[in-house]
Amino acid sequence: MTYDTDDGQEEVVGEIAPDTPLPKDLLEHLESRKKQRQEIIKTTEKLSRFFVGWSLNSTGFFVGKVLLLTGGGVNYWLAVSLCFSVCSVGSFAGLAGFRVNYNSEGLEVDNMQNIFKTATGLATAGAVTWLATKDYQYFEMLTRESAAQINQDIQTIEKQNPQLDPWLSIGVVSFLLVCALGIIFRGGKK
Repeated sequence: MTYDTDDGQEEVVGEIAPDTPLPKDLLEHLESRKKQRQEIIKTTEKLSRFFVGWSLNSTGFFVGKVLLLTGGGVNYWLAVSLCFSVCSVGSFAGLAGFRVNYNSEGLEVDNMQNIFKTATGLATAGAVTWLATKDYQYFEMLTRESAAQINQDIQTIEKQNPQLDPWLSIGVVSFLLVCALGIIFRGGKK
């Protein structure tokens, strides 16, 4: 069976049929799902921003504490600068959309809220840095006061009994050694 077709006579007639309107309840359901997805995206963004900020602040705090524990006063300013730097990384990322422009109408500022977020982030970085170093400063002050008091007591005893000078030093060292050994060996018998 053969078909005779005339190519010249063939004409494609096509129309695009209008979309069938969706039912009202389906439209309402789609709108509610869209709102729900937008709320989930906003919540996820807030949570991720919180956790990134929290992890940067805790990392800065940890770096500051480790440097102060390992080096003490030698690493003090290094600990302060690194702790503040790590904690403030997230706050500088907020300046991405900030723009200041001066034109014929005057000063034009866009995304001013980013400046306040950055200022808040820098204040938080300062607080975390202070928290990381305050224990070291407190113990350093106590150590100085204790050393000054011990030195003053030794000088008082030396003035009252000058013949005890070498024996007093030997006695203090022996007492400290016995106490340290007692703590070490008693700690293992728990």
